[in-house]
Amino acid sequence: MALIVRDLGRCPYADALALQEELLSRKIAGDESDYLLILEHEPVYTLGRGADAADLLGADVALGVPTFRIGRGGGVTFHGPGQLVAYPIITLAHARDVHRYVCALEEVLIRTCAAFNLAAQRRDGLTGVWVGTAKIASIGVGVRRWTTLHGVALNVSTDLRFFAQVVPCRMPEVRMTSMWQELGSPPAMADVQRAFVAAFRSVFGFHAAAQQECCA
Repeated sequence: MALIVRDLGRCPYADALALQEELLSRKIAGDESDYLLILEHEPVYTLGRGADAADLLGADVALGVPTFRIGRGGGVTFHGPGQLVAYPIITLAHARDVHRYVCALEEVLIRTCAAFNLAAQRRDGLTGVWVGTAKIASIGVGVRRWTTLHGVALNVSTDLRFFAQVVPCRMPEVRMTSMWQELGSPPAMADVQRAFVAAFRSVFGFHAAAQQECCA
């Protein structure tokens, strides 16, 4: 199977959301290509289907950070510079199992961290990837007609203070971490992106070379 990888660079949230919807519509209409969008966002809070607006704790107003309520699972999370965000737009035609899909995304994140000698793992009953008791990556997906959108966010050198201003993932006691915090120095984002794409191809069986495109 072939995978088209689009590196969008630093991309406003609204633009990335519109591109996801466009690619999803194409696939539902018959486009057989699968896509992986790789990017960083400008600072933004997003609220999933299970989010309570009260979990923002007024941070959106106090910090002047825009917010979006979107059709993914999960609660409130932050996206911003220094965070690897990946949105797979792929068909689950042969494995129509959302739980299995989420577990596969967790495996991709675990392998990405392992490429930098960082031991990350799952935690029973919780979605995402953790280093010890601290959460390093979040997952929130949407599926329409067995085609995926939304995705994952891995904290590479993210400013974690934005998480501290809200109740992330509906978990008041959660502590967020980053690769920088755990490793003592920030890995290059380009290196993390390459490791993530390689892990994604391996876990999902995309072995053909990807076509790289820039954000128009």
